[in-house]
Amino acid sequence: MTDGLPAQAFCAAVNHLLAQQPGLAAALKVHAGKVLRLELPAFVLRLRIAEQGCFVPSAKADADTAEAGRIRLSSALFVRLVLEGRSALQAATASGDAHFLHAMKQIFSQLEWDAEADLGALLGPLAGLRAARLAQQLPTLARHGVDTLFSGFADYATEEAGWLARKRDVMRFNHGVDVLADDVARLEARLKQLERR
Repeated sequence: MTDGLPAQAFCAAVNHLLAQQPGLAAALKVHAGKVLRLELPAFVLRLRIAEQGCFVPSAKADADTAEAGRIRLSSALFVRLVLEGRSALQAATASGDAHFLHAMKQIFSQLEWDAEADLGALLGPLAGLRAARLAQQLPTLARHGVDTLFSGFADYATEEAGWLARKRDVMRFNHGVDVLADDVARLEARLKQLERR
């Protein structure tokens, strides 16, 4: 399903970042008139590149805007993108004009938010600087929180609930299987030796 509100919000956010980086907007102008179909887990965005070097929502009914490329983000990749940052975008599934798609991935991977300038204008210079530093730390804090949550759940599942085997028990079992396999191999060799006599 294509939803106008998410497309408008996406365009507004990305265009704001492009305004802060004129070089990327100039690189986008080269592809003016082309449409990018961005498939996210919850909705599909059709984005037309305007001649000013920005994105505008493109209605599905527009006959003159054939899609030049399609980028699909699975749910897992979308989570990686949120937690790991723009580098995860390189793993997205893409189809269409290879030159166009390469340019889009490059532009998206180079977009940077000048948080200090935006937050400074909103909160004042000092509070903006502090808020920008906090914003830069949020992905790291989120990753740490997720790691801690899963580590705690894994400890509970193994030590308290007994749903999962403990690492030392698995290692002991694997060692026992290796010893048993060696013993069986020696026994087979001994039986073959006895059969030859």
